[in-house]
Amino acid sequence: MRLAEAGASLVMREEKGKNRMLDKKLLLAASLGLATVAFTAAPVFAEEQEDEDLIPGEITGSVALTSDYSFRGISQTDKGPALQGSLEYAIDTGIAGTTAYAGFWGSNVDFNDGDEANLEIDVLFGLRGSIGDTGLGWNLGGAYYSYPGANKANGEHLNYDYWEIVTGLTYEVNDIVALSGSYFYAPDFFGATGKAHYFNGGVTVTPPIDIKPFGLSFYGNVGRQLIEDAQDYTDWTIGAALSYKFLKFTLAYVDTDITQADLGGNRLANGRVIATLSATF
Repeated sequence: MRLAEAGASLVMREEKGKNRMLDKKLLLAASLGLATVAFTAAPVFAEEQEDEDLIPGEITGSVALTSDYSFRGISQTDKGPALQGSLEYAIDTGIAGTTAYAGFWGSNVDFNDGDEANLEIDVLFGLRGSIGDTGLGWNLGGAYYSYPGANKANGEHLNYDYWEIVTGLTYEVNDIVALSGSYFYAPDFFGATGKAHYFNGGVTVTPPIDIKPFGLSFYGNVGRQLIEDAQDYTDWTIGAALSYKFLKFTLAYVDTDITQADLGGNRLANGRVIATLSATF
């Protein structure tokens, strides 16, 4: 999220059409800002942890460079690269293993429609936890997706920003297999396209192979996006992840059942391979 795999109708974005240059200065400033705040916050917080009475809870963050920002199977950067970052504050509520969290996630975007939107900034919040030793985990929260600068395109007012209710379940079958399922509901989706529902199910397999100091896993998921005033579609992903300490490299194949004709000749939802390098702290 977000964050956030999750656009106008995602299909309508691509039909608007005038090419424009991405505002690189704005992208660089915003992206570096995310990274700077995150990296400076981490050591400061580490020092304060010496006295738990100062600031309870935990601050975590991430930065990532990806070859294509894909949200539910559709490119949000005109199939170009993206620099992304996140910060989150989480605190144990003391109630049955429940954690409260809030944070934000940001990325550059390029909808290639003359809307002047260069950034996506998402606000995320909610509760999550686990159910004893059952291997079950849960999440209940919300997400607000905002696109600063997306005010007008071709003289028309734009309404890209929207809310979603976020729910999710995870189940660790054993040390090798983990399952996940999630549901998202938006009362008025991207571009004021009406109510929207998104269902997603996934599996992660961590093979019992000793390749220390690296970690290796394989994953796949399938999602179904339903939009009241736009085209419904299915997306799927299959990939592999290689991790080393706080670094992770993923290589994934992403595709949808949206045709090139559905997007007015654009290929933003066609099958493609996406590489991502990320760091967490």
